[in-house]
Amino acid sequence: GIKDPTLEAHLPGLVRTGLQRLYNHQHYDGGWGWWVLSDSDPYLTAYVLLGMIEADRAGFAVDEGVMERAGDFLVDTLTASHDVVQHWQANRQAFVLYVLAEAERGDLGRTINLFEQREKLDIFGEAYLALALNLLQPDESSRVDTILSDITSAAILSASGAHWEEERPDYYAMNTDTRSTAIVLATLARLDPENRLAANAVRWLMVARKDGYWETTQETAWSIIAL
Repeated sequence: GIKDPTLEAHLPGLVRTGLQRLYNHQHYDGGWGWWVLSDSDPYLTAYVLLGMIEADRAGFAVDEGVMERAGDFLVDTLTASHDVVQHWQANRQAFVLYVLAEAERGDLGRTINLFEQREKLDIFGEAYLALALNLLQPDESSRVDTILSDITSAAILSASGAHWEEERPDYYAMNTDTRSTAIVLATLARLDPENRLAANAVRWLMVARKDGYWETTQETAWSIIAL
């Protein structure tokens, strides 16, 4: 929605090129791996599908068959609740469930089961779970309110604003505290836009840049989404 003549001239071609590369790299099982010949990865596949959903939402033409096969792959790779043991597994399950909900293929049963095990989630995983629950049960806010209360209680306030810090790293998700803060801000923007922490989180993200940039592409992507 940004009005910029240069952006408007170049962005459609960049999106088409990016989508074509993704189409070419999709595996026969519907997923994507880190490399063309590597096994399909559920987390990466969910990330690709979310990008396609956002592109479609922005008005770009996206191959529905590619998205359908990606959704099939993700549904088949959902983990049984008793097999979600490690925090990174819980975070991945939350992200996949959120993306499937965005794709209108959500699994309410597994989403509620994960809510009952939310102590296994990192903060950014809880944010994904709140987004999924909001999509699947828009008229039932009690679980979402509980998660948002947990998240806001964990905020760290300082002179530079508000941010969130994880107790343990999730290398599988390429996560950092800055990325978690951005994901929380994106969640607040959608679910609780009047929350007093939101403006302070924006301030913190601005200060967190080094020479005008965030440190990783994941931090940058999620910060832009949140802002």
